[in-house]
Amino acid sequence: MTFSADRPNMIEFKDVHKYYGDYHALRGINGTIKAGEFFSLLGPSGCGKTTLLRTIAGFEDISSGAVLIDGKTMAGVPANVRPTNMVFQSYAIFPHMSVQENVGFGLRRDPRSAAEKARAVEEALEMVGLKGYGKRAAHALSGGQRQRVALARALILKPKVLLLDEPLSALDKKMREQMQVELIKLQREVGITFVLVTHDQEEALVMSDRIAVMFEGEIAQLADPETLYRRPNSKKVADFIGTMNFIPCTILSEAGDKVEVDAKGLGKVALDIHQAPPPRGETPVVGLRPETLTLLYPGQTATERETAGVIDEVIYFGDMTYYDVYLGGTDTEVRLSMRNVPGRPVLDVGDKVRVAWSPEALVLFR
Repeated sequence: MTFSADRPNMIEFKDVHKYYGDYHALRGINGTIKAGEFFSLLGPSGCGKTTLLRTIAGFEDISSGAVLIDGKTMAGVPANVRPTNMVFQSYAIFPHMSVQENVGFGLRRDPRSAAEKARAVEEALEMVGLKGYGKRAAHALSGGQRQRVALARALILKPKVLLLDEPLSALDKKMREQMQVELIKLQREVGITFVLVTHDQEEALVMSDRIAVMFEGEIAQLADPETLYRRPNSKKVADFIGTMNFIPCTILSEAGDKVEVDAKGLGKVALDIHQAPPPRGETPVVGLRPETLTLLYPGQTATERETAGVIDEVIYFGDMTYYDVYLGGTDTEVRLSMRNVPGRPVLDVGDKVRVAWSPEALVLFR
């Protein structure tokens, strides 16, 4: 199922504020989450993302503003009757119960017959890849299996919105990457709105249709993953999403849809206006990602721009090597990445190199 921005809104935030005494946790949150969207709230610890998630669930009352789900205001609506369900970071699995008892826990007051409930449990287990695990003791499951049980228990109630509070943080790297893919497939299969809270930038980029980056109780930028990565609207967002090189520059001129800058170690370059977010009164710098810089080997020619450099550090990762390079005889150091393909040597500290780059890769922050 491909995400479309034309879908109706499932969740709306209208000038949402939340205070804890004098502490202003949420500061005028506005935005929408679409029906069937995989949406992530991303930010550092204490930025307000979990608080915002809990206002959707009804676990936190807002101080002012409005939260709407499926067009209806949630003011005064308790958590247990909202069309949402949550998977917690700890999973909250009952260790004294079997897997099927855990999954069917929310059906205790359901008017369906015992046979219908049992069938619903089996369908939920099959949906998350745990067919045949119903009789197993919950305490005997692995971390990944417990996470799937928590998902099945939440999905069996068929909520309109599934809320995920850092559900993968307790898993090891390999299992976390596997579960990211499985969650994407599951969300597309069931077609309901998923809202994920995470502080892991890579996780958000991999899984989301759109991402809201939050700092200090505010949404700094809300966009699709590619826009956030390639066209961040501020230096702060750029620095938080992945790795970004920041190079001091001087703004030479600005006319029409062009901004000309002189970047230290790169020289003069004209940028399109879409490469220059609105000014924020900061010291001007241009940013570019490590993968947009390329080392030129003997016989190679730069397709656009070329700058001389000296390697200061080499970081080998197996599939990739990262180089820290001083540009153009200056003290400007950038990190660039090169894939380790057959026949491409790993260079050494002190080697003189040629660095290719494209003006299109630059973003101006000022």
